[in-house]
Parts: sequence; C-alpha cells; structure tokens
Amino acid sequence: MPLKTLLMAIGACLMLSGCHYTPQRIAYVSASTTAVSVETAIVAYNEFAKAGKTTVAQNLAVRDAYEKYQLAAAVVCDAGAVYAETGGTNHVYAAAFQTATMNMSQTVLDVLNLIRSFGVKI
Repeated sequence: MPLKTLLMAIGACLMLSGCHYTPQRIAYVSASTTAVSVETAIVAYNEFAKAGKTTVAQNLAVRDAYEKYQLAAAVVCDAGAVYAETGGTNHVYAAAFQTATMNMSQTVLDVLNLIRSFGVKI
C-alpha cells in the first residue's frame, strides 16, 4: 500500500471517530511517523531490487514483513478508536491500545532490520 493511501486510510479512520481524543492522536502520530520510516525503507529496497541485488526469497520476506506491518498499523488505528470511544478511561482498552502500539513498533523494526540485513542502506 503506498504511503499516501496508508496515511489517508489512517486519517479517515481517525476522523470518522473524532480526532479530538488523545488515544486517537497517539495512534495517528505513531502510525504516520512509522509509515514514513517503513515507506522510506521500502523505496530503498525497491531500488536495490531494481538493480538486481535481491532474490525471490528476499522479495517474499520483505513483502510478508511489510504486510504484517500494515496489519499492525490498522490494529493501532482500530484500538485507538475503540479506546477513545470509552473516553480514555477503560483500562482494558488502554492496555489493548498499548499492546497494539508496541506490536506495531516491533513490526517496524522487523521491516527495517530485514531490509538492512540484505545490505540496503536506509
């Protein structure tokens, strides 16, 4: 998913449920900031691949890691929206939001580390 599409989807998700809640702002900032990092890495990897420096197995590994990241970003958006609907007072939803954010952070690291492991300069 291109960066613009991802950011528009996250933004739309947050706007539909009211962006004035702190958890949603956190979700939006986290997701959009990491999207830029991941997209930068993907662009660098694509250039590396165009130069014929990757294998099919590497391409599939990057695709899989990127898809996991996209799913994790969507979960952060959803968890932030649900938590915000509770007014930010429900501890169960707060924990779910925090867990989703940590999981997304890990998927970002996974994508970046995988791409770097192939010798791509990010």
